[in-house]
Amino acid sequence: MSDIECRDMLNQLPVSLLCQRVDTGEIYANPACLKLFGASLDEDGFLSSVLFFDAQSRQPLRGDAHPFIKCAGRKPTELALRVNSNARNLNCAVTGQRLEIKGSSWVVLHIRSVQDNDVSILQPDNSPLANHLAFSRILSGISSELINVHPENLDSLIERSLGAFGEFCGVDRCYLFQFSEDKSAMDNTHEWVAAGVEPYKDELQNVSLSDLPYFEKVIKEHHVFKFDDVKDLPDEASLEKEEFTRERIQAVLCVAVHISDELFGFVGCDIIGSPYKWREYDVRYLKLIGEMLSNSLENVANRLSLHQMKNALEEANQQLAHLAHSDGLTGIANRRLFDESLDKAIQRGSRELKPISLLMVDVDHFKDFNDTFGHAKGDEALRRVARALESCCKRSDDLAARYGGEEFAIILPDTDSEQAKHVASDIMQAIAQLNIAFVSSPTSDKLTVSVGVSTQLCRPSLTLSELVTKADKALYKAKGNGRNQVACL
Repeated sequence: MSDIECRDMLNQLPVSLLCQRVDTGEIYANPACLKLFGASLDEDGFLSSVLFFDAQSRQPLRGDAHPFIKCAGRKPTELALRVNSNARNLNCAVTGQRLEIKGSSWVVLHIRSVQDNDVSILQPDNSPLANHLAFSRILSGISSELINVHPENLDSLIERSLGAFGEFCGVDRCYLFQFSEDKSAMDNTHEWVAAGVEPYKDELQNVSLSDLPYFEKVIKEHHVFKFDDVKDLPDEASLEKEEFTRERIQAVLCVAVHISDELFGFVGCDIIGSPYKWREYDVRYLKLIGEMLSNSLENVANRLSLHQMKNALEEANQQLAHLAHSDGLTGIANRRLFDESLDKAIQRGSRELKPISLLMVDVDHFKDFNDTFGHAKGDEALRRVARALESCCKRSDDLAARYGGEEFAIILPDTDSEQAKHVASDIMQAIAQLNIAFVSSPTSDKLTVSVGVSTQLCRPSLTLSELVTKADKALYKAKGNGRNQVACL
């Protein structure tokens, strides 16, 4: 039997066949196959463009994994494939084997379109209810996750939802677009593409709706944009035709998405290469996907808003607490926080039988400093002294506070007298390094401080006032001895 006779025989078969002659490698598609892919008018272009992808991994099939290689045995081989062409891309069930036809060896692939929502495959009774239930099963697998999705997982789950719809309906792309706040532009925020299909997400950012005026009008007014063949777009949609042609889109379906009754964007899908008649349930199911995504986006937005409000409230409370416990001039702890902290330190030290030291610090001749340089300079000097004292608090539970006027206090929990003297020495050095000029001072030509140190073993009977009184006495001793020095009690 000649090649021509073989082809004539294959042409008579009503099933879709894609064949390869073993000895020459020539590929042939019978009329039923060309019709299935909508390629009847361009057989050569169709044959040169055919690509096979694994239905699960979506990876291209080459080498030993190519269907013509895998199906070259004598027994039938069943494959689940995505078959792409310059005309139409289809999810297919393929049965292939090697056949001898009158002395010629052929690998013959019987190709059947098996979109996930093909009712004839799912149910023998072609029940619309069965088709709806099949789609409901797909949605139920991700809807519960979308209800309580964490914001970090939202993007991946949205793309899974788009992919579920895309695979179920056998489209080439499925995507979500978000409008800008003023509804003048849009971004492609999420996109799913079938195997072998070129993505456009990165290109479709900040797209001005003025570039697609007909689409903008329809989606905003009617909330559904549906064309089985973009060639049927009206003349006023010339810009849309140009963009669809650039992306090889032949059929397109988009549904508006609303959040809190406000237009958020749209969810859409398209078919490349050939026209496609959108079915009623394609539109219905895409609307369900859009509603599910809008609910999820709204829930996440509400949770984020509540979280932001909670954080703002906590931050405000922290600021109020800081203001309530901070000295308005110097920014360090105020008298209230000093009293609370010293009382707690004594109680904690009493339980652990630890010593506690308190340092009272007074700026020498500060009234004269104010009289000489003015209150603005005096306030700045107090701020610098406060920062220097705070720098001498090395441990997390040490506390420097403004006690009143030009007097400061430092709480040193679990600190004995020798350690306290070291801290007092550090304070004297830190103040000297400030190098604040005070030529008229009776004590020095620089601003100085006097320090009183009191160390006590914490006990239940030890009171805040007792510790402060002893530290004050030590301070008076330092001032009585000529100032600019440390005294201990």
